Amino acid sequence: KLPQGFSGCIVLGDGRVVPLVEIDQLMAWILNDTQRQVQAPQPLSIDQLAAEKPMILIVDDSINVRRFLAITLEKAGYTVEQARDGQEAIDKLRGGIRPSAIMSDVEMPRLDGFGFLAQVKSLAPCSEIPVVMLTSRSGDKHRQLAFSLGAADYFSKPFKQNELLASLSQLTETQTPVLASV
Repeated sequence: KLPQGFSGCIVLGDGRVVPLVEIDQLMAWILNDTQRQVQAPQPLSIDQLAAEKPMILIVDDSINVRRFLAITLEKAGYTVEQARDGQEAIDKLRGGIRPSAIMSDVEMPRLDGFGFLAQVKSLAPCSEIPVVMLTSRSGDKHRQLAFSLGAADYFSKPFKQNELLASLSQLTETQTPVLASV
């Protein structure tokens, strides 16, 4: 049975099928159909989708590490922003990005991870953002320095992916949003 407002179809010479419409019947059906009063939910915009996912800022001078972490975090449901070193990350934070957490290497050019961590913790609007250190430095000296500067967690490379994701999940769930600008 054809829907109301359609009287049939015709096959054109080139093989296309074209429906035949009864305009009066179709308009009456559209205006009187009570089912049309219920609106379908609107699809979320890209901005709305991004706002629902926590953002992680990855700060590492190695493009391979950044790419690997970005893929890992995106698969886990995070959005990702990247910076090549501590100075670029500080510039991005001053530019207005507000990540839910930051993952930083220690050894980087221009501004290393410890200098970056100290600056982030001294910036009032960013001081509450948890910073996770991810580095090849596994000694207690580096670990203690990171925690004394305000690191939320410390992972040595190679790291266990599930432990890192569990830590980020816990840190991003308990964080309150930061709205002020740097």
